[in-house]
Amino acid sequence: MSAKEKEMAELLARPDREEIFSAVMAYISPNVSAILDLGCGIGSLTSRLSERFFSALIVGIDRSKYLLGKLQSRRERNILTVLGDITDLPFENGFFDLVLTVQVLHEILHFKGEPFLKKTLQNIYELLKNEGSFIIFDHANPGDAPISLELSEELLEKLCEFQSKFKPRRITYEDLGKGRIRIATRDFYDFVTKIWALNTELEEEEMSETHTSFTCQELMKLIRETRFEIVHTASLTPINRHLEYYGISLNSAVNLPNRHIILHAKRIE
Repeated sequence: MSAKEKEMAELLARPDREEIFSAVMAYISPNVSAILDLGCGIGSLTSRLSERFFSALIVGIDRSKYLLGKLQSRRERNILTVLGDITDLPFENGFFDLVLTVQVLHEILHFKGEPFLKKTLQNIYELLKNEGSFIIFDHANPGDAPISLELSEELLEKLCEFQSKFKPRRITYEDLGKGRIRIATRDFYDFVTKIWALNTELEEEEMSETHTSFTCQELMKLIRETRFEIVHTASLTPINRHLEYYGISLNSAVNLPNRHIILHAKRIE
C-alpha cells in the first residue's frame, strides 16, 4: 500500500459521493441479473448494488489491488472482484444486463487515449446482452466561454500554483485587479475541482489529467459510434457549490453549466 493509494481510498469513501450513487441507481431496472461496475475502486457503489440487487451477480473490476482489497474485505456473497481492466474480463459476450462507469471514461481517454477508449466501449457493447444497459456518470467540458470572477488573495495564489503544475493544457487568465480575473469556463472548472489535490499525495495524478475531457455532445457521439442507442442524458451537480465553498464571487451574468453528465444507453441489435 502506498500513501497515494491510501489517500485515494479516503477520497472514494467521501460521503458527498452518495449523491452520485443515488443518481446512478435511479436509472437501473429492477430485474437485472448480472452487473459490471467498471473501475469500482473500493466498491462503494458495488456494495450498494449488492444490497439492492441481492439475487444478481455483481462484478467489480479495478486495476488497483489495494483498492479492490477494500471491497474484497466486505465479503458480500454476490460480489465477484476482478483485478485488471475491461480487456481481460473472463466472461462471454452477452453476459451482462448492465455495465456502469462512474468517473472512469475521462481517465481512460486522458491516460490511454481515444483509441483505447473506443476499444473499451466496444468491449462493453460486446459484453452486454441485447437491450442491456450502459450507464455513464462522468465530468463534462463546460466550454471555453470567458467568465469574470473575484477570488481571495489565497485563492489567487492557489490559481498561480495550479497554473504552474497543471499538465494537460496551458491555463491562462486575465488579471483585472483587486482580486478580479477573467478566465475560460473550462479552465476555471478544472481549477476549482482540483484545488484540494495541491500538495497532497494525489497531486501528480490530478495535475496530469483533466476533468473536462468531453462535452455531452462529444460523449454522445462516441457512444453512438459504438452502436449504442442513447435513451437519456442529463446534467447534474451545480458548480455553484464550489463557488460557495471557496467564497468565489461570479461577476458575469451567466448560468454556469453543471459539472457532470449522466448518460443511459442500450445495446440494440
